[in-house]
Amino acid sequence: MIKQEFCYSKLDETDLSMTFYSKQRTSPSKATLIYLHGGGLLYGTRDDLPEAYCELLVENDYNLLTVDYPLAPEVKLPTIYTYLTDAIDWFLQNHQTTLGLENSNYFLFGRSAGGFLSYLLSARYPRQEQKGLISFYGYYDLTSASFNQPSSYYNQFPKIAPLNAQALIRSKPIAEVSINERFSLYLSGRQFGNWLSYLVNTPSEKETFSLTDAELAELPPTFLAHSSADQDVPVESSRIANTKIANVTYEEVEKLPHDFDGDLTKNEGLQAYHALIQWLDKTLATT
Repeated sequence: MIKQEFCYSKLDETDLSMTFYSKQRTSPSKATLIYLHGGGLLYGTRDDLPEAYCELLVENDYNLLTVDYPLAPEVKLPTIYTYLTDAIDWFLQNHQTTLGLENSNYFLFGRSAGGFLSYLLSARYPRQEQKGLISFYGYYDLTSASFNQPSSYYNQFPKIAPLNAQALIRSKPIAEVSINERFSLYLSGRQFGNWLSYLVNTPSEKETFSLTDAELAELPPTFLAHSSADQDVPVESSRIANTKIANVTYEEVEKLPHDFDGDLTKNEGLQAYHALIQWLDKTLATT
């Protein structure tokens, strides 16, 4: 597997980069998965997808392009969204010259908050080159009650006062920070029900950045995966989307935590990625 790094934009002094995973090939690849990481939009790193899944996708002739985006609350959702449209444009403009690809077919792929961003971009920034949407335990509705009130799950943990959590906010934009460094900001936000205030400028923006039923119905072919026991993003998010998206495939696993594919000792994650590859092949064959 070949890994290359590219810078697609800058925000103040912060580079916004991408990692391109591909293989030495004699025949054209099928498509590129543009990947957006999770972390509640407050933390995370673009290269958080376990290597086993990266290799599986690449071996099955799918390239992977993992993308930085500026994190909240140093910037808010409108800025994050704008930079991600720049990332898509960069891919479309550079797929042939810089990446050496024969085609510009792509799928948006996100986990958790990255799933939310993938929903959003698929609905609001559609491109003919996009062949589908992949959301692992993502969401599309910021007005959901579970995100706007204290979380009973997160309140089992020692309380982190908002003022203590806010000490973790930087003075300049960032595009990468580890879960160890900044999880307490997310934890506090979920404990006190104010997590979304870090993402939006005004309360009305929660609605602005939520997909309508009409937008869900218009989404491209979609693959969803979620655990029935998700303690962070309620499984109802994907169950409801499964009823409202016209062309959808839904894989639900039982009794595993939110990021069920993170534990490589369990088979469910690998099974979900094998199902994803079958779906990718089928989707490309019918578009």
